[in-house]
Amino acid sequence: MNMTTIRSGFFMVAAMGLIVAPAGAQSTGPTHSGFDPSAPMGGHVHEGEVGKKLMALESAFKCNCGCGLDVHTCQFQMQCGTSPVWSVRIRESLERGETVEAIEASFVADFGKAVFLAPPAEGFNLVGYLLPVFAILTAGMLIGVLTRGGMRREDLVPVENVSEDEAEKLREAMKKLDESESPDW
Repeated sequence: MNMTTIRSGFFMVAAMGLIVAPAGAQSTGPTHSGFDPSAPMGGHVHEGEVGKKLMALESAFKCNCGCGLDVHTCQFQMQCGTSPVWSVRIRESLERGETVEAIEASFVADFGKAVFLAPPAEGFNLVGYLLPVFAILTAGMLIGVLTRGGMRREDLVPVENVSEDEAEKLREAMKKLDESESPDW
């Protein structure tokens, strides 16, 4: 077997894999448990006052299917069985006249505070909100102190008259510096 035969065989297998693989990965539409084929197609559930509250709550809750997305995004991108059920539960509660706070409280009672996409700013969670601010301010102050070098303009002594001996030392130091920095080409 020569190298050309091996290469062509490899490319043939790879091409077959590309042709066959996508067939199983394609979505066949909304097959999750929340899909209702008999639902009316007109209008959108996120319109009006109830729709705004529904969208706010769906965006505030994290789906517990493991995707890490909010309920609204999960039901359209991941097609899991959890987010559509939660969305229906929220919508029905809003249509019954329950307040946003009552719905949030019912979800917290059922799933704990981990149901929120962003944890509430209370208790130990405050550390997560305040620590980055504290770290940025501390780093800024530290950089400011280090760049100033601890010297103030008032602490510098003005040089008015330089003796001939000091001027010669300065010239020699500058000459050495120039020689050490000059290119050697």
